[in-house]
Amino acid sequence: MVLGTRFTVVVSLILLLGCAETPPDPRADGSPSLEERADRFQDAEVARIWTRMMETIAPDDGWEQARYLEFHWAVARDDGDPLVRQHRWDRWDGQARVESPTDDGPMIALFQTDAPEDGRVWIGGEELTGEEARERLSSAHRAHINDAYWLLMPYKWEDPGVNLRYAGHETDSEGIEWEVVELTFQDETGLTPQNMYRAFINPETGRMERWHFLSNPDADPSPSDWTDWEQVGPIHLAVNRRVDGEPWIFFPHLRVETEVPEGVFDPPSS
Repeated sequence: MVLGTRFTVVVSLILLLGCAETPPDPRADGSPSLEERADRFQDAEVARIWTRMMETIAPDDGWEQARYLEFHWAVARDDGDPLVRQHRWDRWDGQARVESPTDDGPMIALFQTDAPEDGRVWIGGEELTGEEARERLSSAHRAHINDAYWLLMPYKWEDPGVNLRYAGHETDSEGIEWEVVELTFQDETGLTPQNMYRAFINPETGRMERWHFLSNPDADPSPSDWTDWEQVGPIHLAVNRRVDGEPWIFFPHLRVETEVPEGVFDPPSS
């Protein structure tokens, strides 16, 4: 595996991945049961696969309880340390914090996911204003969408505007038989409705353990394995995205809480 090549690819995709920006608020409809949520899927096979997956990776309504997420998204580079972005997210109220490195010091952006242009942003401890602030907030918002999708895609099948289709079984070169679900998006869903994904579900574990990303239906798929699943708070998350057996994108820090910790969205101290 040539990480340099993979790094070039992922940089080109950083602002392309992702679908719906704001997840459903579990408080909005009285926390429907798993069966009621599964009934939303038109494809019965998708509903079957999704139900087992949720029972496996979010037992006891774990996803409904997962309000606050904290994660570091990292991409491996063969010419130095990994690129790391740090995220905090209140997924019920849409408040987000993104911290990423720049040549002028760390950038910290605070914004609401449904109105990122109204947020605030600092670089090297200095708050930006005007057009530069708007550009940085737009970039941080897109990074939030991208990085959260790399972490949470199995949980986002329920997002508005997502179309799911059961694509049957597929056996890979190692003899592993997968069940495959295709995800496409309605027009104006998220930032990149032309994207599509093929989710590979391991029938033995019930988890999504591989995906193929396609920038459009005619593109060559970009595969990665979702490995090293761990329980983090009330849910389970895959720590590594492996290509040819090596971590490519990974999450060195993960935290999920049922309540928002105090002070996590405070502006940086001057």
